[in-house]
Amino acid sequence: MNEKLTRSGRWGQERRLEFIDFRLLWEGRLNRFDLTSFFKISVPQASLYLAKYQEIAPHNLSYDRTLKTYVASKSFKPILTDYSSSDYLNELLLHEHNSVAPGVSFIGWAPPVSSLPTPTRRVEPEILIGILRALQKNNALKIDYQSLASFDDVKPRKIYPTSFSYDGSRWNIRAYCFKTNKFKDYVLGRIRKIIETIAPPSNVPIDTEWETYIDVIIGPNPNYPELKKRAIEDDYQMVDGETKLRIREAQLYYLVRRLNLNKHPKEKIEDHQQIVMLRIENHQSTNDLH
Repeated sequence: MNEKLTRSGRWGQERRLEFIDFRLLWEGRLNRFDLTSFFKISVPQASLYLAKYQEIAPHNLSYDRTLKTYVASKSFKPILTDYSSSDYLNELLLHEHNSVAPGVSFIGWAPPVSSLPTPTRRVEPEILIGILRALQKNNALKIDYQSLASFDDVKPRKIYPTSFSYDGSRWNIRAYCFKTNKFKDYVLGRIRKIIETIAPPSNVPIDTEWETYIDVIIGPNPNYPELKKRAIEDDYQMVDGETKLRIREAQLYYLVRRLNLNKHPKEKIEDHQQIVMLRIENHQSTNDLH
């Protein structure tokens, strides 16, 4: 896991009120100890924040004398926390992978979670640093690269790195290849060595595929019966049988592979494909978006 969780509130009152709101929403309860242990504050301070929360959201909680804790009311509505299942599930996954910095995740009690491991893809730090320096200084690189097309031979390449991309399982560096005169994606883990840093041997054109955004419209497999299609539509929050995914045109290949989509809208659809690509819309350059 590479992402880090951030909270909207600061360390002061706003963040502590957000903590109360989060715990009531997702765990249904909290007490003063939750506040004192998380924020390292005194019991009187915790009482002040609970009183402040009650002041701004008086119908959100009540004190259960039997449990000796505050519980969310039936009419609870979050005031500082996004009412988003995906936000909580993403945080739960980060929590399970121990990828959350101390003092960032508000999750206290967590249900049992198990996620499939992703094989570690090795990227040598010195290679990553070398690429970052080239990006900072607009330099080109001469690298040894292990291509699967010629796996028996590591060949030197002259490239001009421009950006990183992540396809859900591996990191790539987007770069202009001076041999083929086109932009390509180079898997970071297959760069064996940075031979030297050089000035770009020629002018580098605009990466049109990277600078262009497209809308990939997906929908349920049209060959499925209506009830099955409706279940998929609900699952993916589709409207009128479709939903839109905005991506860079350069990343279409990876989206198709990750979601097991048909490569083209008119391509034959297999029965095991729950969702399919219906069409591509709205080619729009980054210049048009500003």
